[in-house]
Amino acid sequence: MDLDSRAYSKLIHAHNSVGGSEEYIRIIVAIGPLSGRHDHETPKMWCSRIRDLFRKILEENPRILSKNGYITKYRKLYKDDRIHGLPTNYIYCSVCDSLVYTPANGRFDDHYRDNHLKRCINGNTISSKHARRKDILQSIDSREFRIWQCKQEILREEAKINRLHLELFSQSTPHSEKDMLTSVSCDFDSRSITYKTYKQVKMTIAENTMPSAPNFEPAYIPPTRQEMVSPTSYQSSNCRSDTGKLFISSQYVKQPKGTVLRLGDRSEITVV
Repeated sequence: MDLDSRAYSKLIHAHNSVGGSEEYIRIIVAIGPLSGRHDHETPKMWCSRIRDLFRKILEENPRILSKNGYITKYRKLYKDDRIHGLPTNYIYCSVCDSLVYTPANGRFDDHYRDNHLKRCINGNTISSKHARRKDILQSIDSREFRIWQCKQEILREEAKINRLHLELFSQSTPHSEKDMLTSVSCDFDSRSITYKTYKQVKMTIAENTMPSAPNFEPAYIPPTRQEMVSPTSYQSSNCRSDTGKLFISSQYVKQPKGTVLRLGDRSEITVV
């Protein structure tokens, strides 16, 4: 069998169960020490150290293992006077014979590692690149979702704090008004913080922040298509009619009113 997450589960189960297969136990005992990195050891150094040893284990157990497999690099975590092993983003793959960076490193993110092994075995380079890109984008979206969940929880706790402040310092304010003042940030509960809700919010934000054409009247368009606006649209303390043309990109046009822009000659322009 290929040494993927399912094979590792079988080996670990055999190791932890009473009367487990001695061959399985011997394999997991041999692989276990290779996954941990030494102190001050880089991923590349780790890969160089364990590469031949790992491939040897695969080759010496043909009855159970094929020569296709990966091993995950673990890091040490010192907690409560104990050393814990945590998976990193790096694996060594015997098929492509290289150190590979995977999009996720959690204990339950085995599908990223398994997907890489399958793609290497299939040998389709073009589809592999697209699949890897999909895995990375999926991991990014998953992390953004977790960040969004945390932000919603923070907003809810802030709403509770604001309600307590009103209760403490606004004794004369009716309870209904206090609830109304803090209901905007607290208009959700833990059950509503779902991935579906997150996607709806994300799509709404994207639609509301679509870039629109700047509302200004161009004074002149040179052959290079550089955008310019009339200097009369701005206030400048050091701009005079005999100093030449003033070039302002559309990035500055979109700034809020009252924004003060400092030019290279230290003159200032205020957006009005």
